[in-house]
Amino acid sequence: MYCTKCGNQLPDDAQVCDVCGERFAPEPQKGPELMFEQPKAQKETKQTGVPSAFRKWVKEQGLFCLIAKAVAVTVMAFYMLVSIVHMITLAVARYPGGTIFAQFFTELLQGVVYGVIIWLLSDAVLYLQNLVKLKKQEQKK
Repeated sequence: MYCTKCGNQLPDDAQVCDVCGERFAPEPQKGPELMFEQPKAQKETKQTGVPSAFRKWVKEQGLFCLIAKAVAVTVMAFYMLVSIVHMITLAVARYPGGTIFAQFFTELLQGVVYGVIIWLLSDAVLYLQNLVKLKKQEQKK
């Protein structure tokens, strides 16, 4: 080893230079190198899960399918509200209970069926779009 101040050659375990008196701190001994990174602190890890999965789903759907699914949910909610209002109207008009609930469930089921049909049609459109993309990719190869 050499002195950093005067350049004199010294033994490797020297703590003081014989010529100029410069003091040396002993070099810390290195432990074995780690082959893997140590895990980061819990606070530093970014949470992934539902939000990132939702973003991925939205990206895969495309604008048309998202609008169609929003329409499907809106149709179902609309029919649910209509059936509730109709049930209340029949109750106020003093219809028999069986008639009221039959009307309520008929309208509610009708809304669910319409919503599911719209939802499935949007999925069918998405499926067809993906098929078209695959065909175009195959033709390019």
